[in-house]
Formats: sequence, C-alpha cells, structure tokens
Amino acid sequence: MWATGWLWLDPVIAILVAMNIVWTGWQLLHRSAAGLMDVSIPDEEIKVIEGILEGYRKKGLDFHALRTRQAGSRAFISMHVLVPGAWTVKQGHDWSERIEADIREAVSYAHITTHLEPIEDPLSLADQELDRPLD
Repeated sequence: MWATGWLWLDPVIAILVAMNIVWTGWQLLHRSAAGLMDVSIPDEEIKVIEGILEGYRKKGLDFHALRTRQAGSRAFISMHVLVPGAWTVKQGHDWSERIEADIREAVSYAHITTHLEPIEDPLSLADQELDRPLD
C-alpha cells in the first residue's frame, strides 16, 4: 500500500499469499499420504506390461493374477506365469527370467515376483482372485 497508495491492495495480496500457502500445504499432504498408501502403478505402465505379456502369449505362455502396487519410489509387480506342464523347472524359470527382464526394462523401478504354474492344470486358474477358496 505504501508504494501505490491503494488501500485494497494489501489485503488482496495477503489473501493470495494465504491461498498459495493452503494450496502448497494441500499438495504436500496429498503426496505424503499417497506415499503411505498402496496404489497401483500408472495405467500407462500396466498397458506396457500387458503388451509385453501379449508377445509371450503368442509363444504359448499365459499369465494371470497380475497385481501391481507402488510404495514410495518402488513398484512391486507379481503375476502367475503359466507354462506347459511338460517343461522342466529350468525351462520355466528361464522364460520367467526373460519376462521379468523385459518388464524391468520397461518399468525400471519395479521388483517383480513370478509364480510358475502348469498351463494344463485346472488348479492353476483357481488362484486368480486374492482369496483362494478353501477346498
């Protein structure tokens, strides 16, 4: 006010500064709370992962129970890899390693856990949900 002589300028500037403080505080609280909550990784990255998996489906593998979560700066991805039951453990493991490497290349901050299952076994499809029914 002393520079312009306008009496209304001082309260307007004070309100704008207060709004900026409230907005910045809200953003800080939102980011802090989001870091404490489990959230899925961004949809764009899930689509990239699904694209990678689709390439492996063409090679006779299948997948289900794809789950992602983000905690702070880390992402966690888990999924079930269905391979032919006649394969050796080494064959299935080698393919899982390739799949994990491809996903890690696309989502570099991710920790990936895979679970091998035989594609022909009906029980392999029983654990797609979070809670597997009791037999």
